[in-house]
Amino acid sequence: MSFYRSMIAAVAAMGLATVVFAADATNAPAANAPAATTTAENTTTTATTDATDAKVNINTATAKDLMKVKGMTNARAKAIVNFRKKHGDFKSLDDLKQVKGFKKMNDKNMKDMEDQLTV
Repeated sequence: MSFYRSMIAAVAAMGLATVVFAADATNAPAANAPAATTTAENTTTTATTDATDAKVNINTATAKDLMKVKGMTNARAKAIVNFRKKHGDFKSLDDLKQVKGFKKMNDKNMKDMEDQLTV
């Protein structure tokens, strides 16, 4: 039994070390790489960050798109889409309070979700 525990610990340690060293290798610029390459990499990273900060439009998003919002459950996303089909487009984010699953949400969670949404 001790042999197997040692093997599992060794494999786990190698797996963790591989992830740590791989992350360092991808973040570190090559020693003989030109400076322009490093600048291009930084620009790409910034563009990716901005793209992930984009707000989700509750009048056009699918349930799958709405699931990308932090705090959004599958049931709430489907409820938004169903409500929109039944009642038309939302006029403001406050209209979410009429949707099933949002009525009893506390203000903090609702505010966090609204920061990621738009009409």
